[in-house]
Amino acid sequence: MNLEVLEGYIEVKGKYPVLVTALHGFGTDLFKDLVVIIRRNSKAYGGDLDLNYYSAVDMYTWEIAFKAAIAENTWAVLPTISKVDKPENVNLPDYNLNKPYAKLTPLWRRVRELVDEENIRVIIDLHGMKNIKKWPDICISTGNFTTTSRELVSRVMEYLRSLGFRVNVDYPFSGGAFIRFFGDPPRIEAFALELKRNLRYFGSKIPAVIRGIVRVVKEYLEEGPLKN
Repeated sequence: MNLEVLEGYIEVKGKYPVLVTALHGFGTDLFKDLVVIIRRNSKAYGGDLDLNYYSAVDMYTWEIAFKAAIAENTWAVLPTISKVDKPENVNLPDYNLNKPYAKLTPLWRRVRELVDEENIRVIIDLHGMKNIKKWPDICISTGNFTTTSRELVSRVMEYLRSLGFRVNVDYPFSGGAFIRFFGDPPRIEAFALELKRNLRYFGSKIPAVIRGIVRVVKEYLEEGPLKN
């Protein structure tokens, strides 16, 4: 990370070969403008609205990822551009950081450098999801186990269930282009964590939960097939 110029991401250098990110964790004024319009026109939608439904679905994931990386001494590469912003000189339809064309963005290029330099062995990508009753509290996205191993997922699931969370794999989300691009087990493992909205609020202990997942990953690396 170059501290003298704008690059479109913030980087945390870690001791352990784990990368924590939150591709959609950076907010956008455009979304705020949309919420203002909805509020002003709420009567046209039948009166009172649950505005939590319209809050940014990935709210707080940037903060969670940053704090987990700092606390656990791992790497983090986090966007400072939202998925709808239009940076100059970036010839993309938008800056959606979880589409295949996003491999051209500075953030993806930096992650690729870290992977190629063998600084990273496991990638954890944090996302948010809505409070839909039939959905689990946390979804572990693995691209149908093409991006990470069943052993690592099993350990993460066991940890989360021990805390009382309802956990599913690949439901309702099987993972986007980011984990599919970088996940190449056993050399590089990558999975996404979709966190329900009601787990993310002021005072929530969800950063500690993600720290626990990072510790599970560290133990896996020390004991498992990726051990040097």
